Amino acid sequence: MIRLFSILACIGIGGGFGALAREGTMSLMHGIIGLPAFVSLAFVNVFGSFLIGIIFGSLEGHLNRDGTSRLKQAPHHRHLHQLPWWPNGDLTQPAVDLLQARITLQTASAISITGFLGAYTTFSAFSLLTVQLLQSGQILNAIISVVGSVCLSLLMVWIGLHVGVRIAFRKSLTGE
Repeated sequence: MIRLFSILACIGIGGGFGALAREGTMSLMHGIIGLPAFVSLAFVNVFGSFLIGIIFGSLEGHLNRDGTSRLKQAPHHRHLHQLPWWPNGDLTQPAVDLLQARITLQTASAISITGFLGAYTTFSAFSLLTVQLLQSGQILNAIISVVGSVCLSLLMVWIGLHVGVRIAFRKSLTGE
């Protein structure tokens, strides 16, 4: 039960900072720079997608060494085949180290992915803004917003996964 509350606290802390970062980014881009709100929100979603790819790839590649990494389902894992612990796990790794890595992975994922990036990129805000654009007759802007956000976000997750796996690979080679 304490473990659950710890994870929930991590999500809450990360989420608070993610919401503040989203509002700060939106205020900077829309309020100060003067970009349209839908462009500012698209930037937040695309940049957040890039970050989630990097963080997920890096965390899974660096901390999930017991052979159960979710990266095995993605084409990005080919870089990790050169590591001695991939994909079957390091049989010499003590159980305590493995448990510590799993706890660290869960905590880091709760703070950064579920918490921070979950609050930073919001599909609900994106959906609301799109409906508002459609209702105000700005159909072209709505199409640009939807297609641009979705396509660029998917592309950035894919690129971010490549970057994250490479970060994990390099850290593993240097022993960090």
